[in-house]
Amino acid sequence: MRSYKVRFATGNKYQKAIDAQEPSPSPPSTISTTTTTTSLPHNGPKTPRTNSHHGCLECRVRRVKCDETFPACLRCQRRGSVCMASTRPAQWQIEMPWLSSMTVFDSWPGDSLPNKRLVQHWVEQGSQMLCVDRNDNPLALPLLPYLASSPSLLHAIQSISAGQMVFFSGDSLAVCLRERGSAIRLLREDLHNSGAISPVSVLTVFLLGMSASWIEPRPDSWGKEHMDGARALMKLLLVDKKARQDSTTQLLAGWYLWWDMTCAFLDDTYESPDQSISQNILALEQDHPSFHPIIGFSFELYAMVADIGRYCKRVYEHGLVDSNFDGKKIEQRLLAWPSNRGGKHIQNLSNAYRNHGLLMLYQMRRQTHLQSEKLIPLSPSTAQNEHDSNEQQEDWLSNILSLALEAIENLLEIPLTEPCANFQSLPLLSAAAELTSNENDWRSKSISQFRMLYSINRVPVQVWSIQLLQEIWALKDSGVSVSWLELSLAKGWKLCFS
Repeated sequence: MRSYKVRFATGNKYQKAIDAQEPSPSPPSTISTTTTTTSLPHNGPKTPRTNSHHGCLECRVRRVKCDETFPACLRCQRRGSVCMASTRPAQWQIEMPWLSSMTVFDSWPGDSLPNKRLVQHWVEQGSQMLCVDRNDNPLALPLLPYLASSPSLLHAIQSISAGQMVFFSGDSLAVCLRERGSAIRLLREDLHNSGAISPVSVLTVFLLGMSASWIEPRPDSWGKEHMDGARALMKLLLVDKKARQDSTTQLLAGWYLWWDMTCAFLDDTYESPDQSISQNILALEQDHPSFHPIIGFSFELYAMVADIGRYCKRVYEHGLVDSNFDGKKIEQRLLAWPSNRGGKHIQNLSNAYRNHGLLMLYQMRRQTHLQSEKLIPLSPSTAQNEHDSNEQQEDWLSNILSLALEAIENLLEIPLTEPCANFQSLPLLSAAAELTSNENDWRSKSISQFRMLYSINRVPVQVWSIQLLQEIWALKDSGVSVSWLELSLAKGWKLCFS
């Protein structure tokens, strides 16, 4: 196996620390779907094999029978390798009569008829990675009747389906990009010609924004322009009494909190976005307190984590300390957060996000403390203070590691067959980044989990997370302390987990 060495862009402040350490064997920084193995010659008779018709690429390369469990076969799950399943033949009974009606097809608005295969993929797979409960998924079959009246929405979901079917691979995105271009063009026409803002049009903005980073060859973009547009449109929707009662608006309200939270630490805006949006959403949730298909019962939790992410971004990248940010108060609210609502898997996910918020808060507090210590002049009278500080550092590290292990345990308890498993990448990265060389087993489990998540939802951020973790662990093992957010910002990466 080749020696592994972390490389950064020129000028990165962590590069010298990596260059100074001896190269050590480590897993490759990119996902590999095949593994080269050496086996002893076998002289006995060959055991007859039953070929699997739609086995995954990994099993075909290894010449073993694939059980064809979808979306990740059992062999790949045990190996912790990426499962690239074969495309299955379309066998779909239309459950919505209007979709199979030739009369509807003949009068279909827009440039082209729906692509049944792409719509099928959306219902069966694409929409499943955006909701936490398969039995309550308004983005699957309930979305289909809207497609006839919103061609931009149709092309948006077809774009995501086309991209996901090819693992969002840059060389195979022609159909995805063509559909995306049509969606953007038709959306502009909708927004220009419509007198009032339609919640369905805003839904299209959300889908285009969420998927913006999925089609990028590198983590250099996160769809900021779509988020800015979504914020402006949501502000209008939330003050419209009629729109507030629309079920689509209520879906978008919770979805906005999720999207905002997953990219709060990426926004380059020095000032926080208009807080009236989040406040109106939280007020709307109090008027309609119920389980949300995307964020469950975590309205307030995600709003808090978003505020922490924005604060960390400003401090890490710009050195801007906000006196209005009350870290102690947010810490107390997070510690008191009731994560016992919903089913077991939803509770595990909420608890992991609560720990993610605490981990970011504690890392920021620790880094700020270390920076302030560097500014204190050395003198004999500071010896005792230094001793006390070291003990405090050890307590912080112990607490951080405890929170990280708890989060990982909670996340790994969620079966990969559960849609809410698709929402665990951000807290998994946050927690796994705190693992030391003493937790190599947990490190391996975390990498395997990211590979499984990539097999399931095929979103490239899983691959970038693996690479970032390996670089963080290399730095930690060489004695350099760095948080995942600090390192990703130093690399110029914009990891979007929406």
